[in-house]
Amino acid sequence: MGEESVWESLQNIWIAMSPVEWWATVFSIIYVILAAKQNIWCWFFGIIGVVLSFYVYQGARLYSDATLQVFYLVMSFYGWYNWNKEKKEEKLPISTWTWTQHLKAIAIGLLFSALAGAFWAWNGAALPYIDALTTSFSVIATFMVTRKILENWIYWIIIDFACVFIYFHREIYLFSFLFLIYCIIAVFGYFKWKANLRPKISSNT
Repeated sequence: MGEESVWESLQNIWIAMSPVEWWATVFSIIYVILAAKQNIWCWFFGIIGVVLSFYVYQGARLYSDATLQVFYLVMSFYGWYNWNKEKKEEKLPISTWTWTQHLKAIAIGLLFSALAGAFWAWNGAALPYIDALTTSFSVIATFMVTRKILENWIYWIIIDFACVFIYFHREIYLFSFLFLIYCIIAVFGYFKWKANLRPKISSNT
């Protein structure tokens, strides 16, 4: 009887998923896989994914995440433009950040998280500070992707793992599963990019 109850619960979750959630998940997974392979078409699928995700986050009252999709949209076009320059100019190399650059990024991320968390708490958002924290560092990690900074994948692994629990708590189960997949792909992406890292590393500023 207990097994049937669990199975019925899983079926109900499956049925409750909206078509928008499904398509947002599909396009987002394709984006991450192509990004790990340094395929420029990742940005095309990313653009569609963020537009659909914006709708989902608005419905779940995760306003920081909804706002983040607007940033993702802008950065997707920037990333597409930046990576496209490889065809006309020298290939954009994978590089790393120094500890100083990482510390600056973390400090900025924590500051923005505190300010954004307070703002969204005042506006009645769900999980305002945790949501703001993942949002802030997602902004930083996305910028790192557009510049092909190796450690972006480490940031994403931590962010995605946190999002697994956030979305499960908000009952966006498919997105929770999606971010679990993201964690796995991010590990793959890190080692894939690391293998292509130039012997002589130059840090981007």
